Amino acid sequence: MSFYDVRFTLDRDGVLQSVDWGTESARETYHLLFEAWIAQGRRVDNVFALPPDREEGTFSWDEDAFSFQFLPAPGETRYLLLSRADERLFLFARALDHCSQGVQIYDKDAQAVYFNKASREISRIPDGVRIEGRHLLDLYNLNEEISTTITALRTQSPVINRVDRFHTSNGTSLATANTSFPILKEGNLVGAVVFEQTEDILKNNIQRMEATQRALRDYSAQGHRISFSGYTFDNVIGQGQKMREAVALAKRVAAQDSSVLLVGETGTGKEIFAQSIHRSSPRSSKKFLAINCAAIPDTLIESLLFGTQKGSFTGSEDKAGYLEEANGGTLFLDELNSMSLTMQSKLLRVIQENTFRRVGGNKDLKLDVRIISSCNEDPFRSISNNQFRRDLFYRLSTVMIELPPLREHLEDLELLTQYHLRSTAHQYVHSITQVEPRVYEILRAYHWPGNVRELFHVLDYAQNVSDSTVLQPEQLPSYLLRDQAAIPSALQPINFSNTSLQALLDDYEKEIISQALDHCGYNISKTAQTLGILRQSLQYRIRKYGLVF
Repeated sequence: MSFYDVRFTLDRDGVLQSVDWGTESARETYHLLFEAWIAQGRRVDNVFALPPDREEGTFSWDEDAFSFQFLPAPGETRYLLLSRADERLFLFARALDHCSQGVQIYDKDAQAVYFNKASREISRIPDGVRIEGRHLLDLYNLNEEISTTITALRTQSPVINRVDRFHTSNGTSLATANTSFPILKEGNLVGAVVFEQTEDILKNNIQRMEATQRALRDYSAQGHRISFSGYTFDNVIGQGQKMREAVALAKRVAAQDSSVLLVGETGTGKEIFAQSIHRSSPRSSKKFLAINCAAIPDTLIESLLFGTQKGSFTGSEDKAGYLEEANGGTLFLDELNSMSLTMQSKLLRVIQENTFRRVGGNKDLKLDVRIISSCNEDPFRSISNNQFRRDLFYRLSTVMIELPPLREHLEDLELLTQYHLRSTAHQYVHSITQVEPRVYEILRAYHWPGNVRELFHVLDYAQNVSDSTVLQPEQLPSYLLRDQAAIPSALQPINFSNTSLQALLDDYEKEIISQALDHCGYNISKTAQTLGILRQSLQYRIRKYGLVF
């Protein structure tokens, strides 16, 4: 192995003497830990579970797979070369951990290569105990002649559903149904894989399959009732005063033809209100079209709104825009404050003259569209910051409806939670019907920057990971559960008799990384880029501080 990520120099007793780096990423990830080991005089067999009596091979450490090789070095020392294995091996291993049945992989000599999580639980093997390189008969007290694995290796033929009894590592007698397949490479035996099931695993699998069958049957039976045809005021959930006032105002203006400006943070339900107003108006039989002004570049939004005339530019064709398609109906301009001032000017002219032309066209088209628009921030602040034309604002805000953020109507949180759980129950095998009181305490304590939309995403997450009908705190996303400890600051007195500078710096770094992960949606690459550090360096710190998400 000429290439390596890490090279240790060992003395004759296997004590780590020094470390050299083959890659910068390995140095960035491991230098603090490995250099500490060297300073402590650690032995290699105390830090890595290398297969015994081998000069090269593979092993697992810190949830990564490594290749290793021992080489002679000057004097009475030798080198240990480590190379991180292909990340696909790690993905395969973690994927197998999600299998409900036990999975064991052995090499051709019946020495263990990998046990998945279920298999370790079946055999009562603690997490810290390494099985790699140990012979099957050293792991289990069983008869070699009837061993499923050894039989598959000896005969190079599958052994299907053989029931056997063995003793686990703690002496417990256990019966399992095992199936083993030999693994051949170019006709040569390289190992075997074993699938094992206990009676409990089999019962759980049967229950899951029956529950899935019921869910699919129920879903098919009610499929005609769950098609979505648009929002109405029935979809606006909330009994708080601010929400009730917003709904009442929206219902009053729905029958009129005046323009409406909806003001509210992202995720407060502006499109639900826009569609509800349209469906309660005389224009309800006509089209409702929506365009997100923040998501579409200026070069495209003009042609989307006004349409194009063939020949006006290379590749153009005769195509109606939203203003033309929504004729007689309603156009919803979402996040209008994100539209450029130039485009706002063109839109204002259309509204003032009540006519428009396609891009490149020479024919005036009559405007017969009700415009509902929205702002995701205070429109008066946007006007002051020169982001929103004052004259356009007054044209489009005949009626302005303010939608409260979720943190200002938390009295509706339980109602919203129950509504969403009922509305989406048909999508899950184990639909949640009850919520533990502690869950509501956690949800009320959160600040909800994403508002109702974020709440619904949290509930979708919980339904995806739940295997029961009761929503419990541990089924919520980790960022809601994480302890938001205060960061030490100069304004807070520090008891220096119980801490040190390094401890304070570590606490501060941990909190910064925790908040950065939260800010970046727990995307490792994006968080590392935001912090200006390497991805591997961030992963090292996540492990160092035990950040779980």
